[in-house]
Amino acid sequence: MAVYTETKTYHTKAHMGMIDITDDFRAAVHNACRNTGIKSGIITGFTTGGVAGLTTLEFEPGMVYHDLKAAMDVFSPYTDETGRVIHYHHHDTWHDDNGSSHIKAALLSPFIVIPFVDGEITIGPWQNLTLVECDTRNRTRDVVFQVMGE
Repeated sequence: MAVYTETKTYHTKAHMGMIDITDDFRAAVHNACRNTGIKSGIITGFTTGGVAGLTTLEFEPGMVYHDLKAAMDVFSPYTDETGRVIHYHHHDTWHDDNGSSHIKAALLSPFIVIPFVDGEITIGPWQNLTLVECDTRNRTRDVVFQVMGE
């Protein structure tokens, strides 16, 4: 079994900023197939850092700019109705304001695994692979793409 790895860096926007990285998953699979001769297997995307996640969703404006953030804020709001940052015990440890970010990231996942067949990832037509920034500040994030197959 061959293993191929590449890393790409992204500049994310705070508070649930999302980037469609579907084409980068495709490119990593194509690069792996070209460089190693594999045809089928799996690709894993993994984002480093504790407050970002990877998911699949339909990458359209309502979902990207409102719906997912609103849903995650139900479970882990950043501010209360007066606009004050909500206290999380995490803040006591690090003296920061991103306790809600860690909960959002935990509800997502830092990785996603997709099978590929004959050099093509097997996602549906409305399924985009998406990097989600949960932190309270803009960040620079790496995603490690690891392709394994034969």
